Order: sequence, then C-alpha cells, then structure tokens
Amino acid sequence: MYVLTEIRVSDFEAGVVSAQGRFKVVSPCTDPERRDSANVFETVSGMGGSDRKQALAGLKMLVKLAQLGKPFNQLADPKTVHEAFAPFYCALTKKEETVWRYRHGDIRILFYYAADKVVLLTHTLPKRTDRLSAKDINQAKQAVVEFLTASRTAAGLQWIE
Repeated sequence: MYVLTEIRVSDFEAGVVSAQGRFKVVSPCTDPERRDSANVFETVSGMGGSDRKQALAGLKMLVKLAQLGKPFNQLADPKTVHEAFAPFYCALTKKEETVWRYRHGDIRILFYYAADKVVLLTHTLPKRTDRLSAKDINQAKQAVVEFLTASRTAAGLQWIE
C-alpha cells in the first residue's frame, strides 16, 4: 500500500486555508492511519536543532510557494530551485524524469513534479557537501519510481487527510 498526505500551510500556521489551483506538496507515509507518519515529518524530527529549524522553515516556504500554482523555478532564483541531478530514464514512463532541488539555508528539499499539480517530496537533507551522494540520488530516484508505480496500480494512491 502506498499512502500519501498533503503537507499544508496549516501544518505550520493555524487557520490558513489552502488556495485553489495550487500545487499539492505531498509526502509518503509509513502508517496508513497517521498523517504525522509522513516521511518528511519523520526525517525532519530526526534532525539536530538548527537543521530541524531550517528544514521546517524551508518546508513552510516551499508549501507557500505551492499556493501560487506556478512551478517553483518560476518563483525563485536558479540557485534556490534547480534540477537536483541529471534527469534519469524511467522504464515505467519510458521517458526522462527530473528531480528538483529547493534550497533553504543548509537544507535541501528534493522533489518531483507529478501529474495533476502534485509535488512529491522525495528527500530532505542538510547540505554538508557541494554534491549529492550516490545514496541520496538513488533514494530520490527510488521515491519517484515507487510513486509512479503506485499511481499505475489497481489500488492506486491512498490518501490520509
């Protein structure tokens, strides 16, 4: 089972209503009953103090950008949003897929633009070197392939509200 939840502005600011026409920033969950089991929340909660604070601020900003309904690279400069690594061939879609990177301080949030204005968060990490490790790249690619595979199965994608 592949379970997703939308990461909303209200996760960071109480009382904020999501905009129509927005990109939906989503994260896979490990528990189909709990929104707080979203991979992105679990990753951030495992970070040290300053990294955790920057990661939460970065996620909040990314979700706010998503509210505007335009691709993030049209809303931020190329140093902030750009391709995380070279596009990779996906046998499932039979085309090149691109994972993007959003930078907030020392935090890197990797994401994938999916169909229907869905933005899949694949990985959140502190930047300690100039290049992504092979492990980080493979983790991001695997997240995209798992999402695409689930979206094409009979069970499809399960959502937690």
